Amino acid sequence: MTTITLRRAPGTATAWNRLWPGNMLARLRATLERQRARQALARMDDRLLADVGLTRDQALREAAKPFWMD
Repeated sequence: MTTITLRRAPGTATAWNRLWPGNMLARLRATLERQRARQALARMDDRLLADVGLTRDQALREAAKPFWMD
């Protein structure tokens, strides 16, 4: 009797893996953290922005991005 084993190519994800509850929770946490960071950028003064190497315009453009965008 011959046994056939099916394997996925390394580095490929199935649709189910992307929707797995743990992955969804991790993605939600990352999205919320990204939004918090953008809000913090919008509140920073010019001195703090200069410390992190950003201009006011760059910070405002980043803060204006929708929460779902990287």
